[in-house]
Amino acid sequence: MSDLSALLRLLSVNRLFISNQREINAALMNTYLGVAIWCQETQFREPLSLSELAQRLDLKPTTVSRHLRYLGPGIRKGVPGMGLLELYTSPEDGRRKMVKLTRDGEALLARVLLVI
Repeated sequence: MSDLSALLRLLSVNRLFISNQREINAALMNTYLGVAIWCQETQFREPLSLSELAQRLDLKPTTVSRHLRYLGPGIRKGVPGMGLLELYTSPEDGRRKMVKLTRDGEALLARVLLVI
């Protein structure tokens, strides 16, 4: 019975993502949750670099970059993203792209945590 309960919670989390804006596949959900977990785990809630995130997710940086555009500001010009993540250039190293949750991303995380 507890296995079914866990699956129902997973289904509820999936519905939260869908209700946020649009359908979202498991790979994008995985990337969002990775940012949520690893940006929240530090005591200072530090942003994460794209390359660190790719390494932790065991994905290619190009794949993670595509995911971040979809979850963040936009996929391409004229196609808005979900606005859950903020991407910016590292102030210390202009070659590094950094990522963190936006307020909308943090609000979604709070709703997810209530479900699980």
